[in-house]
Amino acid sequence: MRVKLLTTISIFTYQLSVSQTEKVLNGKVFSQNIPLNKVEVINKTARISTRTNELGEFSILVRPQDSLLFYSKDYFFKRFKISQKNIDQNNLVVNMILKPEELDEVLITTIKFPHVG
Repeated sequence: MRVKLLTTISIFTYQLSVSQTEKVLNGKVFSQNIPLNKVEVINKTARISTRTNELGEFSILVRPQDSLLFYSKDYFFKRFKISQKNIDQNNLVVNMILKPEELDEVLITTIKFPHVG
């Protein structure tokens, strides 16, 4: 009887400690109020990653003080440090900024229109 009780308490304590270490954080990634698809969401601390879906949504395991990195080739990357408040709210919203497109060459020409009238 004691062995069963100790085993049950041990399992419960282990489950409780594991559940407090990592939590699933949900969020959305936008740019100019448009959801971004296929943005790489990387937990640098835990060395895990995921991608956003068509609605810009993602879910990833985090702990307080973890560092998240949001990366897409057309946008400036964003770094975010997770707090307990972020985990409790469970709705992280990230706004990414579009990189300017560099042009190789710009050609300006004059167009003459026929005179009407």
